[in-house]
Amino acid sequence: MYFRLTLFNNLTLALMGLTVWMAAGRLASRADSNWPLLYYLLVLAYWKAFEGGLNTYWVLTGVACGLLLRFEFLGGAVAKLVRVVEYAFFAYVLWRGVGLILGW
Repeated sequence: MYFRLTLFNNLTLALMGLTVWMAAGRLASRADSNWPLLYYLLVLAYWKAFEGGLNTYWVLTGVACGLLLRFEFLGGAVAKLVRVVEYAFFAYVLWRGVGLILGW
């Protein structure tokens, strides 16, 4: 188990870095920012380019949470639950990224 400098590993590291940036940004900025839409577009591109890298259900759940938070269809306790699910998605992307890079 070691890091090999390949395109796949570099893109996975970039996605992980964007995930950390997005998670921190979600804490600091407003929910109706457009940056999460760009992030989820990149996640969908990664998911499609490297099929089998990320679980389809996790990706679609994360995208749904991002869209629900962006367009404010929810309010109160439900929005907090959606935010928790979105952070679970961020944790999944980070954990799966480490697994993909190390070959788990």
